[in-house]
Amino acid sequence: MAEYSKYDMLTKDLSLIEVQVSVLSNKYKDAVERNQELEENVEELQKENAILNKKITKLESESGELQLGGNQALFSSLNTKEREELKIKLKSLISKIDNHISS
Repeated sequence: MAEYSKYDMLTKDLSLIEVQVSVLSNKYKDAVERNQELEENVEELQKENAILNKKITKLESESGELQLGGNQALFSSLNTKEREELKIKLKSLISKIDNHISS
């Protein structure tokens, strides 16, 4: 009878080990699937990020072009008298700056 109880204990232990292996195997499969989903998600987000970076670069360059065009439009909208007055004011400011720097 002692042999029978040892046999029962071994059977129970093996059964318990089988259950634990099955649980761990299922957890591993779930983790692998989740990892694959996350990797796919990361790839999609990286592609979207690259697209958005390109859009940002394009918008920044367009913004710079608009600013330059706006400045040119501002100065070209001045008549000759206003341009001359602006030149005189700028020369005056430049000479004042030169005086402050030299002193």
